[in-house]
Amino acid sequence: MDNAFFSRFHPRVIGVLRRDRMFWQTQGRTHRSVAYERTSLRNFMFVTDGAGAVTVDGARHPLTVGSVFYFPFRSRCELTYTSERPMQFYSVHYDYKLIEWDGGSVVCLDPQENSLPLPIVTQVADIESFAGRMKRLYELWQQKDGDYEWQARLLFLGAVDEVRKLNMERSEGDLVRRAIAKSMDYIKNHYAEPLEREQLAEVAALSTSYFSVMFKKVAGCTPTQYITKIRLDKAKQLLQASPMSVSEVARQVGFQDPLYFARVFANHTGMPPREYRKA
Repeated sequence: MDNAFFSRFHPRVIGVLRRDRMFWQTQGRTHRSVAYERTSLRNFMFVTDGAGAVTVDGARHPLTVGSVFYFPFRSRCELTYTSERPMQFYSVHYDYKLIEWDGGSVVCLDPQENSLPLPIVTQVADIESFAGRMKRLYELWQQKDGDYEWQARLLFLGAVDEVRKLNMERSEGDLVRRAIAKSMDYIKNHYAEPLEREQLAEVAALSTSYFSVMFKKVAGCTPTQYITKIRLDKAKQLLQASPMSVSEVARQVGFQDPLYFARVFANHTGMPPREYRKA
């Protein structure tokens, strides 16, 4: 997520609309879609009812209740509703500048990008809370009290920031899951070798304490428990498919003490290795 962009992001709300059934009826046709050959406004929208899709430059993105989406500037967009109920949503028209402040001077830049550094569609986690935020923004804009533009900017910034944080957390979560998966693959390929938590954390490029917490969250067990599981699964295969002694099997799968291996094996399977081989 481009935090440098958002640190310079200075929006101005131009209008806040509530798009309901009338929005579709006033298009002058009964079709369930509205097309924009070249968007002239920056739009930020939130679906409160119905379902549909937004197509941006040929790429289609499904929409449902709780979807936040936007039209990139000067893009070809089509909005379609696909449920029995016309899709309803809040729409914020806005523009923005990029403000750079070095403590002594300020530079105001026109954005060079047509898109925000966000996915076209984001599904919010707390639909009720986000809907309340957008409702307050809409009501504030309709009432137009003395400081409504300032308050609208704050509410809009809060909405954009919530979407930014949500995507950042999801992106970070994906990176962590991939890192844990990498360490799990390493364990599966090196189970016969001594494996330390610090070594596995280094493979995942995570701190040792964070690695332990996230490994259990992703895998459902601790790294030690996972290592044991992989070693015992391999031991079961060797006991049933090879003539190796129990001591040889223990060493083959990473246990240096055959007696300890036998105890662990019995605790996990309910029978000693020799009995398992006969089962």
